Amino acid sequence: MIRVLKNKRSQLLELLTHRIALPLMLRVRRSSHFPYTMDQLLALPEHTLGNELANYLQKKGFRLAPGYVRHDCKHILLGYEMDEQGEACMQFWFLGNRHYTFPVFMTVVLCIFLMPDHWKDFYCAFRKGRSSAEFAEIDYSSAVLQHTAQLREIHCIAKQTI
Repeated sequence: MIRVLKNKRSQLLELLTHRIALPLMLRVRRSSHFPYTMDQLLALPEHTLGNELANYLQKKGFRLAPGYVRHDCKHILLGYEMDEQGEACMQFWFLGNRHYTFPVFMTVVLCIFLMPDHWKDFYCAFRKGRSSAEFAEIDYSSAVLQHTAQLREIHCIAKQTI
């Protein structure tokens, strides 16, 4: 029974985020052009943000999607998985880090109701975000060429582990 409920929750979250919210966000938010292909990112030196991103996407069977690169890079920098729990925790991290945006609020509210089994993880992510330096906006077109650890150090980001 629990497995069925979690499966339904996954389907609902998939519908709300990937079929409704993200396509709407891409229409509203002006996305900057990302000049690299997956092959170009894979060819970058190891431990660069671009190489780590491409390897992670490849490992998960995901593709490099226009408009999502900035978001996917945040997953790599913060160390949150690209799954339901990781996505939710990353949004709680941003809320804790004082990023008060509509997508962050909507995700947090939705996850509080749909994922009560992860409240402890959400609280930990919120606290980590609160105790971290403010996350500055990054030019990801140039950041993908830099070493990930160096970017974390420059922006005072401790890689999270869940």
